[in-house]
Amino acid sequence: MTRREQRAELAGRAPSLARSLLAASILPFLFVGLIVWLGAEYRRAETVRTQARASFDRRIDAITLLSRMKDAETSQRGFVITGSPAFLLPYAPARAAIETTLAAGRPRAFDAAQARRLAMLRALTARKLAEMDRIIAIRRTRGLDAAAQAVSSGLGERLMDRMRAVAGEMIAAEEALGKRQVAAYTERSRLTRDLAWMMLAALSILLMIGLTALVRLRQARHAAKVEAFEAAERNRTILDSTIDALLILNPSGTIETMNAAATSMLGYAENELSRRDVAVLLDIAPGNGSFHTRVGLVDGQLRASFFADRAVRHRDGRLIPVDVAMGVMSLPSGDHIVASLRDISERKRIERMKDDLMSTVSHELRTPLTSVVGALGLLRAGSAGALPDAARRLIEIAENNSRRLIRLINDMLDIDRIESGKLHVARDPIDLCDVVARACEGSEGLGAAAGVRIECRLPNAAVIVAGDADRLLQVVTNLVSNAVRASPQGKAVTIGLAVTAAGKALVTVDDEGPGIPPAFRERIFGRFERAERDDGSVGTGLGLAISREIVSRHDGTIWFEDRSGGGTRFAFSIDLRRSAGTDVLGDTRLLICEDDDAIAEILEAFVAEEGYASERVASAEEARAALAARSYSALLLDLKLPGEGGLSLARTLRDQVPPVSLPIIIVSASAPETIGGGATPLDIVDWIEKPLEPERFAAALRTALGRSGSKRPTILHLDDDQDVLDVVAAGLQPEARILKATDLGTARHLLQTESPDVAILDLQLADGSGLDLLPMLVGADGLAIPTIVYSAQDISAEAAQRVDAVLVKARGSLPDLAATVRRVVRQRELQ
Repeated sequence: MTRREQRAELAGRAPSLARSLLAASILPFLFVGLIVWLGAEYRRAETVRTQARASFDRRIDAITLLSRMKDAETSQRGFVITGSPAFLLPYAPARAAIETTLAAGRPRAFDAAQARRLAMLRALTARKLAEMDRIIAIRRTRGLDAAAQAVSSGLGERLMDRMRAVAGEMIAAEEALGKRQVAAYTERSRLTRDLAWMMLAALSILLMIGLTALVRLRQARHAAKVEAFEAAERNRTILDSTIDALLILNPSGTIETMNAAATSMLGYAENELSRRDVAVLLDIAPGNGSFHTRVGLVDGQLRASFFADRAVRHRDGRLIPVDVAMGVMSLPSGDHIVASLRDISERKRIERMKDDLMSTVSHELRTPLTSVVGALGLLRAGSAGALPDAARRLIEIAENNSRRLIRLINDMLDIDRIESGKLHVARDPIDLCDVVARACEGSEGLGAAAGVRIECRLPNAAVIVAGDADRLLQVVTNLVSNAVRASPQGKAVTIGLAVTAAGKALVTVDDEGPGIPPAFRERIFGRFERAERDDGSVGTGLGLAISREIVSRHDGTIWFEDRSGGGTRFAFSIDLRRSAGTDVLGDTRLLICEDDDAIAEILEAFVAEEGYASERVASAEEARAALAARSYSALLLDLKLPGEGGLSLARTLRDQVPPVSLPIIIVSASAPETIGGGATPLDIVDWIEKPLEPERFAAALRTALGRSGSKRPTILHLDDDQDVLDVVAAGLQPEARILKATDLGTARHLLQTESPDVAILDLQLADGSGLDLLPMLVGADGLAIPTIVYSAQDISAEAAQRVDAVLVKARGSLPDLAATVRRVVRQRELQ
């Protein structure tokens, strides 16, 4: 039976008053009188109800009028204070609403006092509106001061106070009327009840009881059916008008009801899925046992009520991505589950479009910026010859701003990865001391540009943690960047690293700025949250949010605190690596013979920056013992040592049988001429005077390691950006032979005649991905050629396992790439 037929049947089965009167014809006059009297009482009650509703409506009108007048006044004040037209947008609607409310207001016909109050309220409203219009006109034509003077007269406030008073009188009068009506209605109801009992007592008790019961029973049944039908109609209408697909599942897990949206989404008619298990559509209750147990229903509550990114099966077999929300509907027959399915196909499509856009941004912006930063760095380092001071300063400015743009792009991409859950953080054994040292060095230029000193306090020993060196460097750099912006000129930003008693590595960044504003403290780590400085500068509002996420991925904690001497300390801590890790500096090891602790630390830092490990001894005797215990690639030797001097040690090493042939670099405060002789003695690679010159020291290291038997590696670099190829080649050319390829075809052709020691691959190429070259990267010995991915596009964790190292353009600098190449080459030589 259709719902239309059900309506007709219910309408036709309503009880008839005429038949009831005929059945009680033995007392016709009394019964008719009773009905007439009850009808009159009903009309009186209806009149009282109508009057009460009208009184209530008048009170609401008065309150609404005051509220809308307040809205208009707020809009007017916002415009007067700021002069921005945006504040006037609500004014005209509020004014029109006020006039509409006043036009609709009508006093009670028999109440002259309320009519006077209404007239007074209208007059006050008109004066208030005119006064607000006048203030707005003054603000527009004569400015803020004139408008402020006009407001200060207090006319608007007095009018508003008078309006509140009149409206309050009207509301109070209506409330008093309502109370009187309720009292009258109560008294009338009591009288009606008494009279009814008196009249019923005169009737035949048995006959009237039976007749009344029968009529009321039939009426109750009819009302219940109508109510049930109307409730079903309401529920059906609600279900069918909901855009989400709704499934009602009975306690056994079968489909009981579905709405029109579900029919449209799934392609099934409702009767096709009736009493079928929900598993034919959606897997929300895996496992065995009862449906309630599998779906997680315990004591009428669901353990989980929302499941994101699930798939529902269409009738044609295809899967539709949906978000599933579930609720419990308790009925006498048991707990039913209401499952709401929201189609997220469009959201998925938009996410794919966003991913494509972010990939394009990543490649098309970061790749050229990498070339720019690399080229500027090489120019600043003197690769194209010495530069005038003015030119060097301009190059530094361009390089710093290029890196700033790179950081902004990286922050935007990182936020996107965090939101999509794709932020990859490696957990390799690294020396956090080296990471913090790199951050100190990289922040020197930023500090110099802002007139702020960068001070670095690092422990003498390595601090080994399990983490991602690039990501942790990003955290320290973000904290230092914020500290530099907050510090006044001439002050210092101190970067520290320590090991706590609880077995954690603690990194701190202290500034001497004004501190964190109290209103900003609770949201400082939020995304896009920015605190304005005194100079008006602001950041992107992303650095601290990204830093918190990175530290969290390392199972660490990040926080800030006020310093006792002024300023702020930002800090984060992560667990130390408990088990012994591999040497992050590789297997090429140099011996440093230096008795001065400060000079020794500088030498160790220079050696580490070039990508090599080192050991330090303080005397000739310790040097001999170390050389006897293991082999080294080179010896860095001071001349003035306690006991036997460095020059004597060098002679004995060369004169012993068999002679020690490892390369020697003299690092001393004495020039070669002061020792006697203009030539470097004993076939020493170089004689470097203190203080050290980094470029000369690096060149000497490369020469020494070249003499130690290390061959010049051949590197295949595949990248479709010629600028990147040229910049990388300029950075690696002194110590490697570079084979350049801009497409897969050229790279494959080179591999037919060349056997490189290392391959550097870009991912996004015009004719495919650099990973397509991996099957051909096999050496003559049958071993895979070490491969480094150097791309602006992020690599998946699965693909990262197929290569030896991954660096992101514009995040990994050219020195990082050079150090990675050296490490990979050394590992290759040891195989």
